[in-house]
Parts: sequence; C-alpha cells; structure tokens
Amino acid sequence: MASSGTVLALDLDGVVSLAHPGSARPWYATLKQDWGLDHEEMARDFFRRDFLEVLRGRLDLYVALHGYFEPKGLTDRLEEFVTYWFERDSVIDHELLADVAAWRQRTGGRVFAATNQEHHRIAWLRDKVGLAAHFDEIVYSAALGVCKPDRVFFTNAQARMGVQNSRSILFVDDTPANIDAARPLGWRAVLYRGRESLARVLAQVE
Repeated sequence: MASSGTVLALDLDGVVSLAHPGSARPWYATLKQDWGLDHEEMARDFFRRDFLEVLRGRLDLYVALHGYFEPKGLTDRLEEFVTYWFERDSVIDHELLADVAAWRQRTGGRVFAATNQEHHRIAWLRDKVGLAAHFDEIVYSAALGVCKPDRVFFTNAQARMGVQNSRSILFVDDTPANIDAARPLGWRAVLYRGRESLARVLAQVE
C-alpha cells in the first residue's frame, strides 16, 4: 500500500478523551462528594495557575499539587488523588479510534496526538490506557516546552513529527483558538464537531 500524503494529528481531551470540562460527565463530576474539593476553586487556584507551568514542562505535577494541597492537609494523599483524577479522566472514544485505525489501514497514513498534557498523565494514557498502540507518537506540550495555541507548539510539533510540508498535516481539535493558530502555519486544521463529522472528513482524505 502506498503511504498517504496526509499526516493526521488529533487533540486528546475533547476529541479522543471525553471527560474534559464541558463534557456530559467531566472527571470532576463527584469531586466535591469524594474529596470535599470545589472544582471551580481548584480551577482558579491550581489549573489556571501552577498547572500551566506543569503543562509547559517547567514544574512537576506532584510538586505543584503539593503546594496546592498543603494548606488543605491533603499532602499525604497526592498519589491517591492523581490516580482518582487520571482514572476518571480516561473516558476514551474507542469508536473514533476505530475510525482512525480504519483510515490508517486504508491509506497507510501516519497518526499522531498533538495535545496540551503533562508528563505523568501522558504516561498513564500511553501505558495504562493503551493509547500508545493508536498513535505513531503522542506529541505533547510538556515535552515541547510550550502549549497550544502558541505558534511555537505547532512548529515544534511539526519538527517532532518529521513533517516537511505543513499542508500534509490534518489537525483536528475542539478548541477554536488552536484551529486559528494552526492555519496560518499551513496546517489543514478542522474544528472537531463529533465523531460522525470526523468520519466524513477522513472518508475524503487519501
């Protein structure tokens, strides 16, 4: 089979993994009952602050969480919390992955993840959840040192994927800002609107 000229690059949260904020049942749906933690407060004081440095690979997740949990008296439960979070944040759309696998089989094209993630969760998704089997590589922000939608994320990711022609990249993401950032660099960026819409796009791509 001749290899496809297209390189497919998929976002993870909101495309492949479906327990993200804004989903029908986000990973933190029972966080208050289970941990006594308010997600809005955690979003404000952790995810929109130190966690941004974690996503860029400049701060370890456990170091950042220790600082957030210390005044709450929860530092002895860090491992337990991370397992709780990662398990509930691993709702994988296997039908989408099957569609992507069929496209790869039909075209011989390569498939990557291009995602804002930190090292520990990537290891969980890659090894425990088994996403490594579905991608040539998971390209992620903490390894690149920069997050989407910064243009450097896309230039670094393209180099990591070994792609010379940016127009050969079909990028699928559920965040409009990421789509808007990728297009000026030549990536064929498609806003994700559900599995059926992606299947229609893949059916037209050789």
